[in-house]
Amino acid sequence: MTGPVDAGRAVRRRAGQVRRHLGRAVRRPGDERDDVLLQAKAVLAVVAAWSLASWLLPPGVTTFAPFTALLALQGTVYRSLWQSLRYMGAVAVGVVLAAGFGTTAGVHAWSLAVLMVFALAAARLQPLGAQRTQVPVTAVFAFAAGGGQLDYSLHLVAAVVIGVGCGLAVTVFWAPPTRYRSAAEAVDRLSSEVCGLLSDISRTLRETSPGEREAREWADRAARIGTTARRARETVESGEESARLNPRRVLSGGRRSLEDHHAVINTLERVGAQARSVARGLSYAAGSDHYDALARDFLTGYADLLADTAAAARRFGRQDRDGTAPGGAAPGGAVPDGAVPGGAELDGTELDGLRESVEGGRRRYRDLAARNRRENLDAPGEWPLYGALLTDAHRILDELDRPDLVPARS
Repeated sequence: MTGPVDAGRAVRRRAGQVRRHLGRAVRRPGDERDDVLLQAKAVLAVVAAWSLASWLLPPGVTTFAPFTALLALQGTVYRSLWQSLRYMGAVAVGVVLAAGFGTTAGVHAWSLAVLMVFALAAARLQPLGAQRTQVPVTAVFAFAAGGGQLDYSLHLVAAVVIGVGCGLAVTVFWAPPTRYRSAAEAVDRLSSEVCGLLSDISRTLRETSPGEREAREWADRAARIGTTARRARETVESGEESARLNPRRVLSGGRRSLEDHHAVINTLERVGAQARSVARGLSYAAGSDHYDALARDFLTGYADLLADTAAAARRFGRQDRDGTAPGGAAPGGAVPDGAVPGGAELDGTELDGLRESVEGGRRRYRDLAARNRRENLDAPGEWPLYGALLTDAHRILDELDRPDLVPARS
C-alpha cells in the first residue's frame, strides 16, 4: 500500500514537473508554451461560449456551446476548422434524424430503437471522420431531452454554432506559431549530423588508416541518420499543417514554402546513405589483404575530398536558415516564431561557400581519379578499393549539386 509519505513525494514530484513545464513555457517557444497557450485558449473559448449561449438560448441547450468550443480547439487552425466542420455535420445529421422521428412517430421506445438504427448507420459516414460517432449521441440527446421537437433541435444547433464560433475565433485571432523555425532547426540538425560524420571520417583518414572497429562505428552512425531524417520530416509536416489557413503565414509576407524542406531532407538522407557506403568500403578495406596497399597520399587526398563534401552538406542544410527575409532575422541571428527562417534565399556568402565546397570536391575527385589512372596499381584488388570510395564521394557531390534546390544568386 502507498503510505502518506509516498503520496506526499508523488505530489511534490508532480508539482516540480508542473513548475518546470511552466518555466520552460515562459522562457522560450516550444511544445511547453504551445500547451500552456492551448489551455488558456480553451478557458477563454469555453467561458465565452457559455456566456453567449446563456444569454441567447434556453438553459436546456447551453451545455452544448462550451462543449463544442472545446472540440473546436485543436493544435492548428487547419485542424480546428476541419474538426469543427465535421462535428457540425455530425450534429446536423443527428438533429435531422431526431426531429424527423420525434415529429412523425412521437417519443416511444420503439421509435427510439428505430432512430438508433438509422443513427448508427449514419455514424459510418466516412466524410465525418472521427466525429461521426457524434451522430447517435446528438440524436439520442435531441430525441430524449428535447422530445424530438423542432424548436429544441434548432436551439441545439444554435448552441453548437456558438461553440464552434467561439472556438474558431480564439484559434484564429490567437493563432499558434507556424513552426517555420522548428522545421528549419530540424533540417539544421540533420545537416549537422551528416556533416559531423563526414568530418570525423575525413579527420581520421588524414591522420591514420582506420581499423574495422572505427569503420563499423561510422556505419552505425550513418544508419542513424535515417532516423534523424524521419524526425525532421515529421517536424516539417507538423509545420505545414500549422501554416495552413494560419493568419500568421499571411502576415509574414509570402516566404518560401515549407515544402522546400522536404527536398533538402531527402537529399541529406541520400547523402547519409552514401556516407554509410563509404564507411562500409573502409570497413571492407580494413579487413582485406590489400589494406596496406592503400597509398597514404590517396587517403590524405580522399580525406580532403570528404572534408569538402562535409562543408557542402553543412551549407546545403543551412540554405533555408541564412539570409534575410521581410520580418525575419539577419544572418546568424535568432528567428522569431511566425517568420520563415532565412525566408527567401541563401545570402551571397553562404551560397558562394556551398558552390566553392562542391567545386573544390569535384577538383579533388578529378585529381585523385587521374593520378590513380596514371599510376601503376600493382597490388591485386587495389583499384576496386580506390574506385568504390571515389564513386561514393562523387555521388555525394552530385546529390549536393542540385540547381533546383540551391537558389540562384540575384
